[in-house]
Parts: sequence; C-alpha cells; structure tokens
Amino acid sequence: MHFRPLSSKWRHAYEQDPATICSVVNSTLHNISARLASSLTVNAIISAIRRREVVHRLYLGDSCLGDSGCVRLFEFLSSPSALHCRNSLTELFLTKNDIGARGLLAVAAFLRNNSVLRELCLSGNPLTTDPEVIAEFASALNSSRLCTLQILHTTSLGDPFVRTFVPMLSTPYLRQLDIPAINMTRAVVPILADYVKSPRCRLERLQCNANSLTLAGARTVVNAIEEGNYTLWRVNLDDLHADEHDGGAEMRTIIWQEGLRVLSAAVQRNLEHKVQIRDQSLALLRCCRALFLRSGTVRDGAGTFPPVSVYNRNSRSFGLLPPFFLLPVELQQEIISYLAPSLSHQQRMRIVCFAADITTLPQLGCELDSVLGRGKNMDNFSRTGHGKRSTSQRRQPFDSEGTWRPPTWWECRCPIEVRANCHCLRRWRQEMRDMWLTLVGCDAYEPAH
Repeated sequence: MHFRPLSSKWRHAYEQDPATICSVVNSTLHNISARLASSLTVNAIISAIRRREVVHRLYLGDSCLGDSGCVRLFEFLSSPSALHCRNSLTELFLTKNDIGARGLLAVAAFLRNNSVLRELCLSGNPLTTDPEVIAEFASALNSSRLCTLQILHTTSLGDPFVRTFVPMLSTPYLRQLDIPAINMTRAVVPILADYVKSPRCRLERLQCNANSLTLAGARTVVNAIEEGNYTLWRVNLDDLHADEHDGGAEMRTIIWQEGLRVLSAAVQRNLEHKVQIRDQSLALLRCCRALFLRSGTVRDGAGTFPPVSVYNRNSRSFGLLPPFFLLPVELQQEIISYLAPSLSHQQRMRIVCFAADITTLPQLGCELDSVLGRGKNMDNFSRTGHGKRSTSQRRQPFDSEGTWRPPTWWECRCPIEVRANCHCLRRWRQEMRDMWLTLVGCDAYEPAH
C-alpha cells in the first residue's frame, strides 16, 4: 500500500500536486484480509494527512475502507489534529469502498455544516435503504455547501432511496446530482418531477440515465423541466429500459426524438437565462455599491465623518445627496429595473440591500492597509463599532472565507504573466461569485407571476 500523486489526466499545471492524497491498496493484501487492508489503509491515510500542511483532495477509491475504516477516518477528520485538512478539503472520492449504513452516517457527520467540501463521490458503495440513515444524510447535505454529489452504479439503492432522499433535498448550493444506474423505476418518476419543478431544486446538472424510468417516465420529467425549472442546463435520461407500453421501435423513436427536442429547448432557455441573470446581477451590484453604500458617522479622536456616497467623494460634496435620492421611491425602483431587466423585483431589492450593507465588504488585509498608509485609521474604524457590530446587533455578513481559498504557494505555481489563466484560481473566483449569487437568490431566473 502506498500513496501517489494523481495521473497526468488529473494533474494541475505543475508536475505534482502536494495537496492531493491518492490511495492505492495492494490487491494481494486485499485478497488475504479485507479487515487488515482497511486498517492499514486508514493508518496510511491518516499519516499522510498529518504530514501535509494542506490537503485539498482525497482520492480514496477502491481502498477497502469498509464501514469500520470509514468511521475511523472521519473520526480523525473531525478531531483537532485534522483541522488543517477539514478547512481545506474540497474533493472527497470514496468510490467502491463497501460503505454501508455506519459509513454513511460517518460521512453525514463530517458533511454537516461543512462549508468547505464541494465534491463528494460515493459511487459503487452499497450504502443503505434505511429511511432514518438516508434522512440523516439528506439533512447533513442540506446544511452544507456541497456542490456535486455522485452516487453511480449502486443498484442496491433503487426506489426506497429515492423516495426518502429526493423529497428532503432543499440545499440551494447543490449544482450536480448524478444518480445513474441505481435501479430506479417509473414508480419514483412523480417524485423526480415534483423536485425538478420545485423552488428547492437549484441543480444545473442531473444524470438519471441507465435506470428503468421508461419513455413515458422520462417524458414526465422533461415536461416538468419545461414547465417549472429554470436552472437545469445539462440533463441525461438515456438508456431508459423501455417496456412494452412504450410501443414499437418506430413509435419509441418518434417519442424519444420529440422528448429530446423539448428537453433541448428547455435547457437552452435555462442556459440563456443563467447567463443573463448572472451578468445583470453583477452589473447591478457594482452600480448599487456606488449609489447606496454609505459610511456611517464615525466618531474618534480625528473627528466626525458625515455620510458620503461614492459619486460625490471625489468632489468632496459631503453634505449633498445625488439627485437620484430626491426622486420618489417608485421612480427609483423603475430606474433600477432598467439596469437589470431580467431580474425580478425581489431579486433587485436583495442586491440593493446587500450592496448598501457595509458589513458585506471584504476586509482589507494588513498588508494592503500598510501599503495604503491607513492601518491606524482602520483600527479606529473597527473600535468605533462601525466596522464590527456588537454580537447582539451584528448581521451575518457574506462569508467569502467560508470556502476553500487556494494558497498560491501550493495551488498555483504559474508565472505571473499567465496566472490569469490558472484553472484553480479561476475556479475559486467562480465559486465566490456563485456563492454570492446563491446568497442573494440570483442564481436562477424568477418568472413574473
């Protein structure tokens, strides 16, 4: 048993990724004693985590963990000794590890309130059909910021898993759900249809292929997407195991082609809406920051600073309001609507409220403060209670740090001139943007009612 870096297919721009741990189990040892292999694997994984300053990915597929090894691993990850790993781990792959109910509960405990983990793969594990265990896992998922969940090729799950898991899904952060080849049948099609057209669904990608949904069941899901879903833009319903009620070969072909046409039109519509909503939301935020964000009255030894908008700071007209604020509120809202016509009124107002809240501004680092020569002023600003509200009055700010941040010393060794094209840094910036869009409810199109 040993640990090696990822293959060249998965590597970053540089040769090896020191933040990735990939386990390989000796097949001979596995054949002799699965329990011994599990114990040795967990020991090796824990030792590797202790040696790494940052652990970004754990690829532990086919590592013979089992329930006992899984429980032990997550007990360690939840301990103070693994805090550095827990605060940086964004990808966790546990494919083919014979994880059952106990292991799934351990995964759920680690996932609960986890704001860092982004991808979780449990494919090829028996897991469980126990409703209580599934409900615990779904509840933990809803409390996290997981974006991708993969449960592929687990035929033991079937309809009982879907009946418990899907109706409980309510997380606004989940973007990709892959559940192909889990032995779903047409009986759970109404559950899938209800989910995709409900406000609870924020998925962008859904894979349900290689299940026995039948053509009629697939068309029901497609109709639900067309009627009430504005987020999905990649859907896979292939290999449906058509039954005798789907007609002959020619009839099935016609039905399938018509379903694909409707699905293609729906996902194209959603993709266009997604781009419009994202671009207009970001543009509106920039305008509203300049227009609505105003510093309060700060009293310290230097004196009093009156409210001032960004527009009149350069002219130092501290006591004057822009003419915009002299207009009736209805006209102000109408003008704002022209800046983001694709957004609903509620979405625009949420962006305005966010932009006007000074606690949502990112904190300047000490290094930047020192360069700008205002470290002392920032200290005074914080002490007055304006930069930091009291615990009883403080509103929850935008948690831009509640996710992984790639340290340049291990995640990006690209030269400065090409760093703008670094895949990892682009991914981090995209996640920060997506987190903000989700926070203000502008991650999906809201049709007018």
